Amino acid sequence: MEYGGNTTCLEIDVPGTDDVLILDSGTGIRNLGNKFKDQPGKIWGRIFITHPHWDHIQGFPFFKPIYGSKNHFSIHMPEQGEEGGCKDILDGHLTKTFFPVTLDMIDANLEYITQPMKRMKYEGYDVDFMLANHTIETAIYKIFIDGKEIVFCPDNELILKPSEKSDYDTKLEAFLSGVDLLIHDGQYDRESYKEKKGWGHSAWEDVVEFAVRLDIQRLFITHHDPDSDDKQLRSLDDHLNTEFGSVFKSIGLAKEGYQIIL
Repeated sequence: MEYGGNTTCLEIDVPGTDDVLILDSGTGIRNLGNKFKDQPGKIWGRIFITHPHWDHIQGFPFFKPIYGSKNHFSIHMPEQGEEGGCKDILDGHLTKTFFPVTLDMIDANLEYITQPMKRMKYEGYDVDFMLANHTIETAIYKIFIDGKEIVFCPDNELILKPSEKSDYDTKLEAFLSGVDLLIHDGQYDRESYKEKKGWGHSAWEDVVEFAVRLDIQRLFITHHDPDSDDKQLRSLDDHLNTEFGSVFKSIGLAKEGYQIIL
């Protein structure tokens, strides 16, 4: 419960605007929505969903601001091939077969955007994305904000073979090189990863090695394995700081309610 009783969701505080910027809508978005319950006036914001696996969208219907008729949210997601765009995917999940609330029952003004794979400008920040190495079409989002670059990559399988570098490896390195903050999937260690190859997730050792090589400033590892308890994760967090604290401006594991200041 210290390192994550909820599935993926984080908020970025954008300087100079009251607009809300949210990445993914796992169960953590329920607590985030409660933060806005006493906020007067309209709430405007964008939710960038990396992909529609359940752990990244299952909190969406529990986000209370979408039931305020004065509120406005744009929901962004990569296209999912034959399954369709953003609205098609959410409409398919929120049917009465699976949940009592359907999209047409939501009171807020919602705009559904199938995110284009190019840099887009919004109020106070830009967003770019490339596809991750995952089991479905999954975004690695890069946020350009106030002169900083933040990359959110919660589901991605790194395959480090420097002698056999692919075009994808080259593109990924260019996309991540030198960013101010990288939040990256590190569900396994190298030993457990041996039996999980092709599952779309990385070993934390590979993530650290990759980040060091690309001169990334701050690294936080996320998408912890559900079978890892707080004791194991706390031990890993301490190890990361002891072994690599001098290499990064900050390094650690993502945890419930944690705040990172750039």
